[in-house]
Amino acid sequence: MKLFFNKAERIRLLGFNDFCYILLGLFPLAGVGHILYGGGNPGLSLTDSMVCYGISIAFTTTYWGFCRFIVLSFRTRYPQEEQTVKRILLMLPALLVIVTVVDLVGGYLLGLIEGFVLMPEPPRVYTIVMSYTLVIMVLAIYEWVFFFTKYRQSSLDRERLAKENMHSQLAVLKQQMNPHFLFNSLNTLVNIIPEDSSKATLFTQRLSACYRRILEWRHKELITLQDEVQALQDYIFLMQTRFEDKISVRWYWGAGTQVQCEGEDQRVDVPAEYRGYRIVPLSIQLLVENAIKHNIVSQDEPLRIDITFANNRITVSNSLNLRSGRSLDSTGWGHQNLKARYEMVTEAEVSIRQTKELYEVSIPVFPVKMAVRAATA
Repeated sequence: MKLFFNKAERIRLLGFNDFCYILLGLFPLAGVGHILYGGGNPGLSLTDSMVCYGISIAFTTTYWGFCRFIVLSFRTRYPQEEQTVKRILLMLPALLVIVTVVDLVGGYLLGLIEGFVLMPEPPRVYTIVMSYTLVIMVLAIYEWVFFFTKYRQSSLDRERLAKENMHSQLAVLKQQMNPHFLFNSLNTLVNIIPEDSSKATLFTQRLSACYRRILEWRHKELITLQDEVQALQDYIFLMQTRFEDKISVRWYWGAGTQVQCEGEDQRVDVPAEYRGYRIVPLSIQLLVENAIKHNIVSQDEPLRIDITFANNRITVSNSLNLRSGRSLDSTGWGHQNLKARYEMVTEAEVSIRQTKELYEVSIPVFPVKMAVRAATA
């Protein structure tokens, strides 16, 4: 176990820097021990009483030091919140052993001092029980302050994340309400109405579905992978209607199962074993949007997008052929927004990889048990 802890480590493990509190609490607690051990006996002279109080301070300092060392050491070894009960149950017998040893050794050393008899010595069991009770009081103070600090920090984090979530939701809505997106969608609709009225109706329905889902999901942290894929296919249909065969999207599920997503009738169904997974709303769609926005989409240079599910992650990769004047660094709020939304529900990172020919973003998805935990964290 580590013997010495710097200030930063003490604040991290205890929730506060306890040196000032030790100085403030040591003397009153020593006074309590002084009274419990009989040092406040009216039969004692002031000098003898002060000597007993000094001895009480020495014992209290020793007990507090060992208690603090045990708290720091066990918090280092068992830092997780779910390990709290285990940590406390292990600290209690360790502290009992320390109290017993200190009491026996201290009593023995005092007995070696010739003529040191200020009062009738209490029974050994009594002194051990009283000392252990005071040590438990110190332990309770440390635990209470630690949890109070963590609770306050958790409240501040929840407030911060709620604000970030609100900004993220607004950013998603702004992206979908982008005048260019609306203009291009409506212009596409105008072009296909005289050519194919049934396709125009379908286009309108799917455009409407895109906006409806934004409103439905704006307060949700996670949705099912099935819902995300269905929403994405509506968006892909709009883009493929606009760009025709200049965009191809391929899905890979698990061990290389490939599905090509093209045309208005092509639907990708999530395999049964993956339908219970959860994902941040519209996260895959954002990555597909960025791929279309930043790359050339033409007959001579079609855009290929691959969406792969593997190892509890969704990876969206696209052929890299940037438009003139475009840079992937100019994505603005896009990737930063996505990272912020994932930070609200998981410690797993959003990873980005770029080569000369490929741009790839990988985001985590959550099985049901992990999703429930993430949503309530």
